[in-house]
Amino acid sequence: MKKLIIIFIIVFLLFSCGDLSGKYRIHYYGNGATSGYPPDDNTEYTSGSYAVVLGNKTLKRTGFTFSGWNTMQDYSGDYYIEGQKIEIKNFSVFLHAVWN
Repeated sequence: MKKLIIIFIIVFLLFSCGDLSGKYRIHYYGNGATSGYPPDDNTEYTSGSYAVVLGNKTLKRTGFTFSGWNTMQDYSGDYYIEGQKIEIKNFSVFLHAVWN
């Protein structure tokens, strides 16, 4: 039973630390956009590499202006603008549109 618990803990930690393949992606979300599509970055990055943040593509939100991306949907995370470099660590990055 102890071995099973230890194996479970090891597997849990491996999965919670990131993708086991060692390849990560940047995912873009419209965050309330009323039309258009967020950019799609199909590149697979490795930990320690850098990616260039993409623009908003065709996203629009009625009554708002797009101003960049944030790692948190409520804008409490790290803020990035188009063309800025972002370091890829041991996990995929989720960027949410920022609207003003």
